[in-house]
Amino acid sequence: MKLLNKYFRLKPSPASEPAPSQPLRIEIGQLLIDRYKLIELVGSGAMGSVYRADDQLLGDVAVAVKFLTHTLQNEAIAARFAREARIGALLGHQSLNIARVLDYGMHQDQIPFYVMEFMQGQTLDDLITAGRIPLPRFIQLMSQVCSGLQCAHQGIHMEGAVHPVIHRDIKPGNIFVIKDASLGELAKLLDFGIADFLSSQAPEVRSRAFVGTVAYGSPEQFVGAQLDARSDIYSLGVTMFESLTGHFPIMAEANTLESWSQAHQYRPPQRLRDVDPSLKIPAALADLIMSCLAKAPEQRPQSVAEVLQSLQAIAHQQYPSLPGMPTTVAPLPQVAPWQEAKRPPLSIAEQTQVVFWSLEDLAWRASWPKNKPIANIVFAQTIQAPDQEAVALWVMLTKQEIEQFALSNRYSHFLCTFAPHPTILWITTLFNRKRDPRWLPCYVDLKNTGGQQIIKLLHQTGYYLLMLFDSSDPSQPANVVTVRIPQHQCQLLQDCLQIASQKTPTGSFAESKQLLKQKYQSVKQKILAKLQQ
Repeated sequence: MKLLNKYFRLKPSPASEPAPSQPLRIEIGQLLIDRYKLIELVGSGAMGSVYRADDQLLGDVAVAVKFLTHTLQNEAIAARFAREARIGALLGHQSLNIARVLDYGMHQDQIPFYVMEFMQGQTLDDLITAGRIPLPRFIQLMSQVCSGLQCAHQGIHMEGAVHPVIHRDIKPGNIFVIKDASLGELAKLLDFGIADFLSSQAPEVRSRAFVGTVAYGSPEQFVGAQLDARSDIYSLGVTMFESLTGHFPIMAEANTLESWSQAHQYRPPQRLRDVDPSLKIPAALADLIMSCLAKAPEQRPQSVAEVLQSLQAIAHQQYPSLPGMPTTVAPLPQVAPWQEAKRPPLSIAEQTQVVFWSLEDLAWRASWPKNKPIANIVFAQTIQAPDQEAVALWVMLTKQEIEQFALSNRYSHFLCTFAPHPTILWITTLFNRKRDPRWLPCYVDLKNTGGQQIIKLLHQTGYYLLMLFDSSDPSQPANVVTVRIPQHQCQLLQDCLQIASQKTPTGSFAESKQLLKQKYQSVKQKILAKLQQ
């Protein structure tokens, strides 16, 4: 039984996950979107391959790049992948217990990838294989998993509405455990939305109802029912049972989709004490796990908040000083108009949760400034976190444009004039070989203190945050990406700033803008030729 259980955990049914549509032609040393250099393969599975890479834009910071199994055959699929990656990015900036998606794009062979924070640790699956997880550690880790799940189930604000996010593939392999200075250990959920995306593209499972991993799927997943938070709660129940015993609560007669479907729908789960008579856990915890495994969704806890509250009560009774227990799962503080986006004092709950405060986090939680029109405009502003400052390029586009260029390359170019008024034209180009480029021009006054600071920071940092807002829903960015500035362009910015400081204007900023507009038209073809190489 133990060996069979291990086999099923490590080798889920082929019918539950798509096979690669073609071998991946990925090489160590490749540079993705002019930023991420692949260093080594660190893992692979049915859903894709994971590489450690260096983020050369941010000083060779280690990141993880996950290549998925399927090429993006059409624009609808590409838009779907970009949407799922954006969901992961939004969630990762709302909860410490969800792995952060930092960027995404396409390999030269149209293979989609997304970039995550690089974490050193183990999956919960690794911990289970190594041996029994002590009860205090179990409660701590499961409480953090619940914290991340509740954040997702509460939903993200996107496209003018709040969308609850169902994971669909909660299992030990999608829970990563790392060391943390404040909490001791930190559990992070991986791969939000990706299982659903991949399975919907696979010809062999596209017509089937099931999405996920068969050993952990809820009964309703196998019949194609509309899923809600209670489906994730069932999978969480399987995960908790396995974490304590090393066994599944329900076993199929064969490792097939049909057999697992019958088992989850009709076979009652084993009791913890029957699987492992030596296991000593509070009756309340055993009851909680079994309630999560109820066949009917209405008989399970109706929200992850209920599961978390039960775990907290058990922890308080058994281990009053247990570290790393979430005391709240409320959303992170919202950021008001950008000009007022300062770091507020952290509450006790937020200190427990260890809130991220980076420039990118601030950018994701920003709203379109009230003093700017709702129109297709581009402007630059500096943004500040307590320990860093950078430039953000704020761009408003239509929803259709944002979707069309979600997986595009980004290129920066700068034109400078010193007469009649020292001015820089900053050109950002979104390039996709399947359509005309999207040009995003921004003019910077080199005699204005704010403009001078913008150019100085661009030169010093070598990057900027590109914030794309949907004109139909400007309450928060539709996407935030970091764009690299080539070294020769950084040097140009420094030179322009130095020369401009010595020049006396002979005309207006508006006159120089008009002059640069004429140069802009002539340089477009040169930029486009470079991008098409």
